[in-house]
Amino acid sequence: MTTKSPGPQPSKSKSLLSSSAEGAKFLILLQISSRLLTFGVNQLLLRYLSPALLGISVQLELLTISILYFSRESLRNALQRQSSGTGELRTATQTIVNLSLLTLPLGIAFSAALGWGYVVGSEALELPYGAVSMALYVVATILELASEPGFALAQMRLWYKLRAGAESAAAFTRCVLTCGITVWASRSGLVLGPLPFAVGQVGYGAVLLVVYGVKTWKTSKEEGFGIGLVKIEGEKRDEYYEGYFNKPLSSLAATMWIQSSIKHILTQGDSLLVAWLTTLQDQGVYALAANYGSLIARMLFQPLEESSRNLFSKLLSAENKNKASVTSASQILKTITKLYLLLSIFFAVLGPPFAPVALNLVAGKRWGQSAAGDVLACFCYYIPLLAINGITESFVQSVATAPELRRQSAWMFSFSLGFGVAGYVFVRSLAMGAQGLVWANVVNMALRIMWSSMFIGRYFESCGVSPGWTEVAPSPMLVAVAVAVAAAVRGQGGLPVVAELELVRQMAMAAGAGGVMVLACAVTERRFFCECWNMIRTGR
Repeated sequence: MTTKSPGPQPSKSKSLLSSSAEGAKFLILLQISSRLLTFGVNQLLLRYLSPALLGISVQLELLTISILYFSRESLRNALQRQSSGTGELRTATQTIVNLSLLTLPLGIAFSAALGWGYVVGSEALELPYGAVSMALYVVATILELASEPGFALAQMRLWYKLRAGAESAAAFTRCVLTCGITVWASRSGLVLGPLPFAVGQVGYGAVLLVVYGVKTWKTSKEEGFGIGLVKIEGEKRDEYYEGYFNKPLSSLAATMWIQSSIKHILTQGDSLLVAWLTTLQDQGVYALAANYGSLIARMLFQPLEESSRNLFSKLLSAENKNKASVTSASQILKTITKLYLLLSIFFAVLGPPFAPVALNLVAGKRWGQSAAGDVLACFCYYIPLLAINGITESFVQSVATAPELRRQSAWMFSFSLGFGVAGYVFVRSLAMGAQGLVWANVVNMALRIMWSSMFIGRYFESCGVSPGWTEVAPSPMLVAVAVAVAAAVRGQGGLPVVAELELVRQMAMAAGAGGVMVLACAVTERRFFCECWNMIRTGR
């Protein structure tokens, strides 16, 4: 076995970490800006939407998400293991482009299958412009899939700034179109149903296609690769199906498709169960609580998950993997996990008692006095598990072999069955409604975290590196303060938020409790925060 010189490896790991940290910064800024923009627009739209119409928009969004996920997610994850330094740059780039083009035929096929299923089982077609809206959502999805070669190239070259620019422009376009058409229709006395959402989604897909398409076309002219399907020539052409599709990456993508499909069903299982077990009114209430509850997850956790998956895939690839890179990956994973655990304490202590207050402020009394406040309070216990599961499964997807991914798929399938049963029991048998779905998700997410944690432990031990999970535990002093603060705010809270004076009192209580928690965290975990700062500053 050939032994690589360890000399340049720390420098390469440092470069990867610096690029990923820079990428995470761009993606977090992207998510914060786009989510704040969407949040502001949604606050305006809530004045014009009924819970039933909001429920329909959620169904259409679920249709789009499902088509995109089944069409591209496994290819995206597999392509992250293709390094830009693997062989000739032109060949590596063309490999990425060829495989990413498969998302288009897959998208068309899944659009037909899932679209037909949606037509059969949805109430959306009974609304004004329901059929047109569904068709526009499918068109928007195809436009977004057509931009996939540009996205794959940006991921390969770590062009996070391009991605941030493309998605920010697309999100802005969607918000302007959706909000503008909704307000115009309301003032004109027109009933358009979900059509404004559909037009906004088309604008989103079109902007992505234009921005990514222009950059990919310019780069292809400079470097000489094709933006269409081009046969791979040279010594390695036998590693490609018909000279076009890389065999190892294609096989890995096929394995990941099964695993990602099960993951999608688990991730969107609450939406599926809500659509199956509840009315449109309840769907709208759950959708509002879920959107607010997962806002921090989409703004912070999702960008870190994506950039970490890209980092782990490259840091622990066959050509880069050694003791130093494995140790570096272990330290990064533990650092992110501990940050999540510290945030989780804030969610668990401050979230449930003050979630209804926050909802009353941002969505108005109409929504604040509905069941959405109680659902949002439950989400505060679910979000920490969502975060931990995201980072642990990102690591698994980055390093697992095809047989290991198949075993994970089998376990996730069993978890999905358990989630479905738990959801039915909580929602129907125990009549817990939307709150029951949240607790079913909690159980399911805990099982997934346990499996991923055991896999990660075995992986590091096989590489001769101790997982060191005890290092991620928060300070006992911080936990003690958290318990005391939680008891205090729950003992004082619980009154209905009706009078303005009561609202002000609870806001002041939330600010005071939050200040105590921030101070306790800064004091007890100051050494950890200093280490994080040094890691970011030095790129190690």
